[in-house]
Amino acid sequence: MTNLEVALHPVRMKILSYLFSEPSTPQQIHKDLPEIAPATLYRHIKALFDAGLIEVEQENQKRGATEVTYRISCATAQANPSSDELKKLFNLYLAGVLNSFDRFLDSNQEKESYRHGFSKAIFYATPNQLDEFQKKVLEAIKPLLKPSGQPHQMAYELSTILLPVVEE
Repeated sequence: MTNLEVALHPVRMKILSYLFSEPSTPQQIHKDLPEIAPATLYRHIKALFDAGLIEVEQENQKRGATEVTYRISCATAQANPSSDELKKLFNLYLAGVLNSFDRFLDSNQEKESYRHGFSKAIFYATPNQLDEFQKKVLEAIKPLLKPSGQPHQMAYELSTILLPVVEE
């Protein structure tokens, strides 16, 4: 299984998203993501660590046990996947998005009261403008990657695909 295949698991994506905002211990992650059972959380952290997607930032002795703080690894993805590998990974990614959408539609939640949707836009940018755009998107979403405990706060999934348009 490639690093990207490991990362595409829904629980692992939540953990990676959480660690993207700041390095954390499993206890901190579980506090903010209580829907992930502790045993499940540790199992997925181990899978991410074994795949080299996360790494240990520091270890502290705490009450006779070692408390480990994890962070996103500097080398989190395969550098140059082949076209066939990219197609396979993209299909896995799309299957995950479809699964999330199906769960939402099949839930008992009142659909009208939740903000949801999907869209597509074609835009024009130089490589520098695209880099700046991506930085701004990351800056905008980073404060929202962890629950703040505010009333009425809900988790939302944002899935993005960025492709150059191929002229026919």
